[in-house]
Amino acid sequence: MKYFALILLTLALLACKPEGSSSQAEANTSVPQKEFTFRKDGMLEVFGSDGTRKAEFEIEIVSTVEDRMRGLMNREKIGETQGMLFIHDYSDYHSFWMKDTYLALDMVFIDENDSIVHIAADAVPFSEEIILPDAPALYTLEVLAGVCKSSGIVVGDKVNWKRTQ
Repeated sequence: MKYFALILLTLALLACKPEGSSSQAEANTSVPQKEFTFRKDGMLEVFGSDGTRKAEFEIEIVSTVEDRMRGLMNREKIGETQGMLFIHDYSDYHSFWMKDTYLALDMVFIDENDSIVHIAADAVPFSEEIILPDAPALYTLEVLAGVCKSSGIVVGDKVNWKRTQ
């Protein structure tokens, strides 16, 4: 009887997971803890070298350290004409990763002259691989993966953005 109780106790302990622990597979399929709503703070247009408009995006603008660190983490959706514009404090090789990000993204790095200097296309959801631009950037635009390709957005294109609020 003593052994039977010990076996039951052991099985009960093995069935319990410490709070907050989960496997990577569970983390990748879990539902976000908080519902996020897209906040339209402005508009951003992308122009080719010949001046033709290639794309226009409603943008959510993030400029605080906390907001830039959170980015699009834990968001399940954004529209094809929506994006997040990161405004950095200074021009540099600002790094990104996709930890806790459900959406595959294109990351568009923009310099202080509003020129696209690098595009990191098809960033993989949940990846902890560091993404760095090829040149210093003052802004980074995140849009759904494939949008740059389908819109013909390339390095050297120009952007024009403005706040609407």
